[in-house]
Amino acid sequence: MKHQFVESLQEGDQVNDYFLAVRKDLRTQQSGSKFLGMVFKDRSGEIGGILWNNAVAIARVFEVGDVVKVRGSVGSYQDRLQIRVEQVLPMRDGEYDNADLVFVPDDTDETVKAFRDILETIEDEHLRRLVRIFLDDDALMRRFAAAAAGKRWHHAYPGGLVRHCYEMARIADVVSELYPKLNRDVLLTGVLLHDIGKLDEMSHDMVVEYTDPGKLLGHLTIGMMMAQRAIDQIEGFPETLRLQVLHCILSHHGELANGSPITPRTLEATVLYHIDNLGAQASAIDRVADEARDRGQRWSDYLPNIERQIWTKDL
Repeated sequence: MKHQFVESLQEGDQVNDYFLAVRKDLRTQQSGSKFLGMVFKDRSGEIGGILWNNAVAIARVFEVGDVVKVRGSVGSYQDRLQIRVEQVLPMRDGEYDNADLVFVPDDTDETVKAFRDILETIEDEHLRRLVRIFLDDDALMRRFAAAAAGKRWHHAYPGGLVRHCYEMARIADVVSELYPKLNRDVLLTGVLLHDIGKLDEMSHDMVVEYTDPGKLLGHLTIGMMMAQRAIDQIEGFPETLRLQVLHCILSHHGELANGSPITPRTLEATVLYHIDNLGAQASAIDRVADEARDRGQRWSDYLPNIERQIWTKDL
């Protein structure tokens, strides 16, 4: 049984428990000797690790994705907690409980149903048929329901992708009421398909990693190809509608610098980009604040990717 979780670790704690190894980097000190940088994870969060002695030998003992027993002490580096590791040993199946290591929400089935119910309200005949091709593919939908939306930042857990899409669909409903010229059917189709390529972009095991297609093509291109193959199955699918759907997928990162090959150039694509970003950022900030609060912090650690700290609002 696991007794120590990342969220409860404090500076000075002695660590002797198991974690999921999600990163391993063998690096060189100025003196020329090697040290090992690591990241460990459990269902409550992630923490870095550093090992100075016998780094080369220890690096051969385990691989990323292994469950490992870690012994060491908690220290601080650049205002962030890390484990000063003394020993890392891989564990065998049956010696650990997966539920201790990966957060899995208990309402994913309900989320899938609620998301499908919204998609069933699409009225356009061609878009209804397009959406049904995906919803009626049981194998694909099982993968969709089990997938994470990302590796670390937002909805990074099994079931996170469908949760993210459901939240976006709810927002899309409200925005569609506020802006009558917005084509709700196109927007909801974009919500379903914008991240569908993530099913092949990443492996959705205990450790989420990018696949070869993910690294070479990315989920925007993969998703566009999946949508095009589905459209090809629908006789008489209007060309203008095809362009709108594919444009929503390819432009949903909003900016060229963010990985979109084209910027949003329709009302639906613009709204899709913003509700995608809103859903992702709100989920991530909520998680960061919760993690800081659980550690007794009024402010989160500095987050380089958004260049700020987050206030927990606990006075």
